[in-house]
Amino acid sequence: MMNNLKTFFALLFLFTPLSQLSVAVERNCSEQKIPKNEKSFTLAVLPDTQFYCDTRLKLSKKWGNGDLRRYFFEQTRWVRDNHKRLNIAFLVHEGDIVQADAPEEWAIAKEAMSILDGKVPYCLCLGNHDMGFQKSNNKYGGDIAVNRTTHFNKYFPREKYAKTKEFGGTFDPKRHDNSWYHFEASGMKFLIVSLECKPRDEVLNWANKVVANNPDHRVIVLTHAYMRANGKRFDKLGYKITGNAGEAIWQKLVSKHKNVFMVLCGHASGEAVLSSKGDHGNQVHQVLSDYQNLHNGGESWLRYMVFEPSENKIKVYTYNPALDKFRNQPSSRFDLQYQMTTDF
Repeated sequence: MMNNLKTFFALLFLFTPLSQLSVAVERNCSEQKIPKNEKSFTLAVLPDTQFYCDTRLKLSKKWGNGDLRRYFFEQTRWVRDNHKRLNIAFLVHEGDIVQADAPEEWAIAKEAMSILDGKVPYCLCLGNHDMGFQKSNNKYGGDIAVNRTTHFNKYFPREKYAKTKEFGGTFDPKRHDNSWYHFEASGMKFLIVSLECKPRDEVLNWANKVVANNPDHRVIVLTHAYMRANGKRFDKLGYKITGNAGEAIWQKLVSKHKNVFMVLCGHASGEAVLSSKGDHGNQVHQVLSDYQNLHNGGESWLRYMVFEPSENKIKVYTYNPALDKFRNQPSSRFDLQYQMTTDF
């Protein structure tokens, strides 16, 4: 890592390994969890949902009969039913949508995500479990991310999402793997660039152009495998596919643009926040959330981020719609400072 490009903010550097998450006290939060005024709005975040769609490898059977799809539906129904109350402007999925790229798994994901259609705009990024699968004799029954072929494009086709007003474009004009979306909230323009797991150099070059061509947009980079639960960016990743890990994504894309303020990722079980300074002195909050190894594959835990422009804060909540509970430990409930009352 390059220390001259990175500043750690002690109050914002929060991380919890999964081993601690699994025993964390869960209780309802007493503080206000809805936007304070009409200028406030919310970004919903779905972490890894792979165990909810686990039909090929059936690793989810360690939690009973293995059919956990109800938790995926709980998540998207809750977002749909609360989008007006929370003023949810957009939803992102952090990847590992399915377990092993099986058509029947993608059918579950499509049904769950379609609950949001016409209600809440959304985009998804591809995780390692969403890419090419190959049977093998290992303990899991197969290898993931052996190539970039995926059934994702059949169940989440580019042509469907190109019809929405939030759609901006894709790296490949025929595929939905790498995309960008935009929306407006509280008089501000936002752009989300969604990148494949281990994005290739040519994908990062494309993303650089997208961000540079939209200097009046506040940018969130969405990618699956970016940082560990200890708050450090990945310097390398396994799998047969070749591409860039988190540190390289930071160096080649994120740090270069003054309008990038956040990175959202999953993959590594646990929670973490890393706040670093980009090349232009802008603060970039890099946020990890992944609950797949908790009971029932995550049991519907999700995140929502309330943007409060009057306070220049993003209030982050970790919520379980199936249990109607919040997590209150510092790694699960925290505020991020972000300037919204003046031009960035």
